[in-house]
Amino acid sequence: MPSVRAIYVLAVCMFAAACSVTSEQRQAEYDRTPREIRTGAANTVVAPVERGVSREEVATAVRSILDQSQICMSWPGVWLNEAGNRATYVVRADLMARDWGEDVARQGEQRMDEFVDMGFLTKRDRPEIGPRVHEYALTNLGRQYLQGSPYGGDRPVFCAPSQRKLIEITRIEFGQFPCGSVRAFFTYSAQDWPVWARSDAARTRIESDLGTIGAVENGAVSLGRQWFRPDALPEGVTNGSLQSICYNAQAQRVTGTDLDLHASGMTTASGS
Repeated sequence: MPSVRAIYVLAVCMFAAACSVTSEQRQAEYDRTPREIRTGAANTVVAPVERGVSREEVATAVRSILDQSQICMSWPGVWLNEAGNRATYVVRADLMARDWGEDVARQGEQRMDEFVDMGFLTKRDRPEIGPRVHEYALTNLGRQYLQGSPYGGDRPVFCAPSQRKLIEITRIEFGQFPCGSVRAFFTYSAQDWPVWARSDAARTRIESDLGTIGAVENGAVSLGRQWFRPDALPEGVTNGSLQSICYNAQAQRVTGTDLDLHASGMTTASGS
């Protein structure tokens, strides 16, 4: 049976080894952190991606970007009565038919009804106001996916998850790209209709954006390594993770990603 002293010595050695590994990891991360972050000169910096980046880390980043990719559907032009709140819309199809023509009125009703089928809106008729008067209200799902407003500002659109899934990273290239220093080529698939595309009309509406269900498609996106000052790190974001960040220097703002869901499957530039 080992002595108490031997057990104590072993425990101390294991603790020291663990501390050494942790210290080395922290030092390695510190060395990778851009100087502007270490000194507090900037809240966030996008740094070049090192050539030794693993394919697994790239796949994790692309998978996250695909998970966030959306299909956006704009609202039709409709005649609205003033409603009691900003989440309710009283559509006057009767006045649309009178002033804009029956085709416009019918198409507007059909488009709004598609959003009802998708679960973004509820609908009830308001005959006390007039014939073909419909009151639409946002559901919880609709509140989550609505961007803009029909009452002013940006044109209203519903942007809902596409539920595309990554299959494989097929190629990684290094260079200067619109939104990073690494460009990842990959295959992906929409393996089923999104859960909100429940009706034939909804599926017909998004088919050109989503592509053929089950088909293997080619995509590409460029990536950089984004660092944050610790007190500016957004919730749920890993510091130093790979992101696709397009920055408009003239406007001095981030404009999104350069995700391309219709990329060519073959490339000729050097890479891995």
